[in-house]
Amino acid sequence: MIKDELIQRKNPRLKEHNYTELQACFITICAFNKKPYFANDAFKQAVINCLSEEKEKASFLVYVYCLMPDHLHLLLSPPGDGLSVSEFIGRFKSKSTKIAWDYGIQGKLWQGRFYDHVLRKKEAMITICEYILNNPIRKGFADDWRKYKYCGIIDVWN
Repeated sequence: MIKDELIQRKNPRLKEHNYTELQACFITICAFNKKPYFANDAFKQAVINCLSEEKEKASFLVYVYCLMPDHLHLLLSPPGDGLSVSEFIGRFKSKSTKIAWDYGIQGKLWQGRFYDHVLRKKEAMITICEYILNNPIRKGFADDWRKYKYCGIIDVWN
């Protein structure tokens, strides 16, 4: 415990990047201690519904998503109105954690931080989308991403 307090963790965000700009970000959010909390179909659907509701409230674009048993991948963009990616993810994590409690999951649902990669070239979006959508295939959950109910395309980019 003391060791953790003495070690200053590296901030995973880019120093000079404005995370409120309309720019695509590849996000990975891991379940707390990598536990497979997302095994229950009804709970997985509730988490996806939560993501959809928060996306609409915040006017974020969520291009693709994939909810796996122990993590969530997203490719999203903020609306450019001042709400940051971190604020959006924080709201989503908070609300989905409260939903988890209704499904008997106590304590933390998500790890405290999340991973992000800001896309700098539009061409990279297709590569990231394919990576996210093909996650269930790589893990053996489906032979086609369209057959895995917990991933998909929401918003289409121009």
